[in-house]
Amino acid sequence: MGAQTLPAQLKQKNSLRPRAEPAVREVLNSLRRIVRSLRVASRTAEQKVGLSGAQLFVLQCLARKSPCSVNELAARTATDQSSVSVVVSRLVASGYVRRAVSKSDRRRVELSLTRTGKALLGSAPEVAQERLLLALERLKPQDLRDLSRILAEVVEHAEVSELAPALFFEEAPALAPAKGPRRGA
Repeated sequence: MGAQTLPAQLKQKNSLRPRAEPAVREVLNSLRRIVRSLRVASRTAEQKVGLSGAQLFVLQCLARKSPCSVNELAARTATDQSSVSVVVSRLVASGYVRRAVSKSDRRRVELSLTRTGKALLGSAPEVAQERLLLALERLKPQDLRDLSRILAEVVEHAEVSELAPALFFEEAPALAPAKGPRRGA
C-alpha cells in the first residue's frame, strides 16, 4: 500500500474486509460513548445557560481557583494555551470573565470570574469534561501512558495530527502547522 492516500487505502481495505474486528467495534463504541456524553453535556449547557460545554468547563475551572493566568487555566483544562484563550476571549466578551493586570507582577494578566459568571454557575449543569478528566486520572500511570501512546498512533494513522486540539465542541483557533511533508504527497 506504500504511497497510497488514506482514502485509497480505506477503499482497498473496505473492499477486502467484510466487517470490523470485534475489538475495533469495541474501541469505536467506547469513543462514541465518550463523544456522545460530551456532546449531550454541551447541548444541555447551551440550552440551560447559553454557553458551550467548553465555556462552562472553563468557568468551572476558574471558580475553583482564581485569579489565574491563561497558561495555568490551560494546564487545569488539559489543553493548550491557544485553545483556552479562544474560549476565555468569548467569556470576557460575554461579561462572565475579567482580565486584569496582576498587582504583584505587572507582566502577568490574571483571569477571574465576574459576579455574572459566578451567578451563572449557580444554575449550570455538570460538565462531562470534568468526569472525563477524573476518569483518566484514575488510570494507573502506565495505563495512561499506554493510552496516550496508542491514541497518538491512531491520530497519526488517521492523518488528523495537523488539526489543532481545541476544547471539546469549541471551535479551534486554526490548524496547527504541518510537521514535514504529508505521506503520499
